[in-house]
Amino acid sequence: MLNRPVKYRVFIVEDHLAMRQAYAALIDREPNLELCGLAATAAEALQKIPECKPDLALIDVSLDGVSGIELIEQLQRLYPELLTLIISGHEESFYAQKAIQAGARGYIMKQRIQLISQAIQDVLNGKIYLSKKMKKSIFG
Repeated sequence: MLNRPVKYRVFIVEDHLAMRQAYAALIDREPNLELCGLAATAAEALQKIPECKPDLALIDVSLDGVSGIELIEQLQRLYPELLTLIISGHEESFYAQKAIQAGARGYIMKQRIQLISQAIQDVLNGKIYLSKKMKKSIFG
């Protein structure tokens, strides 16, 4: 029997098509990651996640209707083993703190797209991913 490398399944929730495509391309470049699904809204994510069974969900904080933070709260109740990482255009520590309190394992700025792969790897390895500035703001 061959030992296959472990591939972690990633689900993306992002309301902007171009950003969904950019994140999907980043995930496709990582040898230990595979994209298992995409959603533009929280409702669509809640419908698709049960069939996709992701290890990690990359979620935009600002979604139409239900916010990414509210979605994380729902996902934590339904799938407590699912790891979540918030991606945001908001640099305020308020959002990062709310995301972590909701159960997110990390918070990364959209402007730091080059660090998303590292953030995903850190979260999959049991770490909490925050920028140095956010860590200092939240944890002192």
